[in-house]
Amino acid sequence: MNGQLGFSPQLIEFMSQTGRFDLVSLLLTIIGLILVAGGIFAFLNLRRVARETAKEEAATVAEAKAERVTNEYLQAELPDLMEAYRGFFDSEDAISDEDADRMANAQEDGESK
Repeated sequence: MNGQLGFSPQLIEFMSQTGRFDLVSLLLTIIGLILVAGGIFAFLNLRRVARETAKEEAATVAEAKAERVTNEYLQAELPDLMEAYRGFFDSEDAISDEDADRMANAQEDGESK
């Protein structure tokens, strides 16, 4: 048992003469290529799944954040908006009931005046 991994020198010489090392080398190359292709496929699949998951999570977080920011804005600005609209309706420039009726009738009749 002078050879590597317990192979006898006669066995190594026989395999070398009959081309068995070429077959083993070819099989190891094919196995290596299959593993590389599987690794590339696994990487691409994992990247796709991660991207889809990230999009879903980002949409959920963005929706919650937008809702919170909108509520905060409305809480802060609603009193000012109500005051502005109240001032608009209570102003002296408001139209009279007769003018409002005339405009409503004009819209119903299709007049442009």
